[in-house]
Amino acid sequence: MIDASTIGFLKELSQNNNREWFNSHKKDYETARDNVFDFTTQLVSGISKFDPTVPADLNPKDCVMRIYRDIRFSKDKTPL
Repeated sequence: MIDASTIGFLKELSQNNNREWFNSHKKDYETARDNVFDFTTQLVSGISKFDPTVPADLNPKDCVMRIYRDIRFSKDKTPL
């Protein structure tokens, strides 16, 4: 289950979408990320029981997007 603290972190992040704020809340991010990875692992495990196309050992890192947007080839470099 996604913890309330993870939802709280994401709400705060949406209001403070800048590197300085993020760096000062890195520990909160790591806690939220671990919570999402745990949830994803449980979700994949459950889905794989009835959907043979979903491998039970699927790595959560392959299911969750990175926190930083890749702006190398983007014309608009502002945060989303």
